[in-house]
Amino acid sequence: MAVTKKQDSSDKKDQGKKDRVRRDGLAKKDIVLSKDKKEVVKKEPSAKKDLPVKKDQVNRVEQVQKFLRGAFSELKKVHWPNRREIIIYTSVVVVAVVAVGVLIWLFDSALSFVLKFIL
Repeated sequence: MAVTKKQDSSDKKDQGKKDRVRRDGLAKKDIVLSKDKKEVVKKEPSAKKDLPVKKDQVNRVEQVQKFLRGAFSELKKVHWPNRREIIIYTSVVVVAVVAVGVLIWLFDSALSFVLKFIL
C-alpha cells in the first residue's frame, strides 16, 4: 500500500486567489494605489516592447583568434601520454584485434564445416 501525503486545502485556496480577476475586469497586478491611498488608479497596459536593435557584426578575424586561443588553452590541459604509454596502449589494441580476428576465423571455419556436412 502506497502512502501519500495529503495536500493542504489552504494551498489550493491560495492558488485560486492569485488567478482571480476582480469584477471590473482588472487583475490585482493592474491596480495601483495613488499616494493618498484613497483612490484606485488603473495601471496602463504597457505598449509593445521595442525589439532590440541588431548588434553590429563582430569581426570574423577576432572570433577566429578567440577560438584558437581557447583551443590552445584546452590543449595545454590534456594529459599527453609518453612514449612508453603509447607503446603499451598500441600493443593492447593490436593484441585485441588479433584475438577477435582469430575468434571470427574459428567460428567461420566451424560453421562452414557444419554447412558442408549438412549439404
